Amino acid sequence: MAEDSEKEESGGGGGGLIKIILLVVGLLVGAGGGFFFGKGMGEKTAKEAQQLEPAAENVNKDPNTMVGEMFKLEPFVVNLSEPRGNRYLKSTIELEMDSEALKSELERRKAQLRDTILQLLTSKSSQELQAMEGKFRLRDELLSRINAMLVNGTVTRVYFTEFVIQ
Repeated sequence: MAEDSEKEESGGGGGGLIKIILLVVGLLVGAGGGFFFGKGMGEKTAKEAQQLEPAAENVNKDPNTMVGEMFKLEPFVVNLSEPRGNRYLKSTIELEMDSEALKSELERRKAQLRDTILQLLTSKSSQELQAMEGKFRLRDELLSRINAMLVNGTVTRVYFTEFVIQ
């Protein structure tokens, strides 16, 4: 019996050593495979991302969806053309330009620009401006009057970032 115990212990020890060696080899193979698989996927993903970037840039090339350089004007507070003269408009306007070069011209002509906008705003009544069509008409009138005075480019859009009638 004593001999059987010794054989089991020595046989069990050899089997345990084999299990440990197999475990270490398995871990090394798994780690190596994971490294190469991850590295290959990482490179492929980076290449795919580079290929997709130009496509994403081309999506925004549509003139209707692109946003150009913006020029923000100080807020306007004006009396509206009312018979009783008790209504006013507070509005903040931003202009979208077709080029960066236009920004310096707008800065130089800021007094003319504000005067033109003030004249147009004060000629409107609250009834005209409360309807959406009135706001669209005002936007179109501003665009044509502003572009008529510019030399170095054009304003492509007029945005009302604040529009309050009281």
